[in-house]
Amino acid sequence: MKNKTLKELIENYPNEITFEEIVDFENLDERLSVVDCIVINAIGVNEGFIEFIPDNNPPLNEEILCWIWAIRPDLTNEILQKNISDDFEFALNSYLNNSMDKFWDYIS
Repeated sequence: MKNKTLKELIENYPNEITFEEIVDFENLDERLSVVDCIVINAIGVNEGFIEFIPDNNPPLNEEILCWIWAIRPDLTNEILQKNISDDFEFALNSYLNNSMDKFWDYIS
């Protein structure tokens, strides 16, 4: 999982991923909170894993990118190159600048 490119993940994203496979697991809760602000209830948390449960079928591009960012925040710069909403872009830039408090001020 950690070796897959953004393109590979967009084309073939996992629907479930174990906690051990998540990049920067320590900050997952904050990323999940951000994702919930961008695409509500798209990620479910279970014992030992999270799952992608988008509202749309097929999932919207932004739902897929939020899911990928939640599990692979190391791809933040690449995701910023995609066509994403202003809110998601602000969140990703805040994450990169280690200033998530600015995102929470912005979104509220």
